Amino acid sequence: MSCYFQTQDTDLWNPSNFVARIFVGQVLTLSDEMAIESGVGEIIEDECEIDGDAFPAFLHALLLRHGNSNNQALRSLLEGVLAVGLVIAERAGWDMSGASTVDNSFWEEKRVQLARSMPAG
Repeated sequence: MSCYFQTQDTDLWNPSNFVARIFVGQVLTLSDEMAIESGVGEIIEDECEIDGDAFPAFLHALLLRHGNSNNQALRSLLEGVLAVGLVIAERAGWDMSGASTVDNSFWEEKRVQLARSMPAG
């Protein structure tokens, strides 16, 4: 079985249910810890809706936290959610420019590499 991550009626990612639950769990934990809405809804049956306003703002907050931290453990923990999130954002066409502390080449390389192994549907 798999889960469809969608925005409106656009399929963005179709991982296994196990991977989907881990991603959603990590996003919810970070959302709670940072006191910012993630835009990632609950998994209902085999679908998870992502809000196109809240999710990019959530990713921007994570990118800034990552860029401003010198704690390597924290940076490493954030990188997984960010890399997956950036693939989703790119597929949805959401603007992720503007986080001033972001090393764009680092994230672009991660996004491109990861996108190959993230089926959209």
